[in-house]
Amino acid sequence: RCTLEVRVAELNEGLNVRNEEKERNEKNRLHLSATADLLQCFSLGLSGTTCLIALLSDKDLTVANVGDSRGVLCDKDGNAIPLSHDHKPYQLKERKRIKRAGGFISFNGSWRVQGILAMSRSLGDYPLKNLNVVIPDPDILTFDLDKLQPEFMILASDGLWDAFSNEEAVRFIKERLDEPHFGAKSIVLQSFYRGCPDNITVMVVKFRNSSKTEEQ
Repeated sequence: RCTLEVRVAELNEGLNVRNEEKERNEKNRLHLSATADLLQCFSLGLSGTTCLIALLSDKDLTVANVGDSRGVLCDKDGNAIPLSHDHKPYQLKERKRIKRAGGFISFNGSWRVQGILAMSRSLGDYPLKNLNVVIPDPDILTFDLDKLQPEFMILASDGLWDAFSNEEAVRFIKERLDEPHFGAKSIVLQSFYRGCPDNITVMVVKFRNSSKTEEQ
């Protein structure tokens, strides 16, 4: 009887070990499956986009952005004035928000939300929206054009800003405002020549003069 009890205890212990191992394997399987589902969603086109809007109203310029497209204005003195701020996962504010939502960021060529998305806010990207780690909330800034007396502004996707700083882009465009598209095509090509593999979309808006602030 004593031998039987020992044997039963050994069998129970072995069963518990196998159950724990089975549970660990199942958790790993579910984690891999969830990751695969996320990647499949993106590959099926359930991806997203940035959004950058500039609204000219009387003497005010209002700029709203979601993601990492960026607006930059050249004022009367040739200074580069940021019109928006990129939403990147490594920024302290964004990183804390992602962590509070139960997410994480990891480095995969660049810092990415859940190891996938290189920006922390976007339109679309529903697999990550459902986890509340990526949000569509815009930042909205308003600028006094009488004070800035702008010459032009650049609205562009992140491909341009991977190759140019704000100041470099303003200097480049300032020398090419007489070209078609106010130098937008030239700066796109130059970004490509510099090795940028990302989407490069650029719009240059030239103002008629610093006092009227009307779009040409």
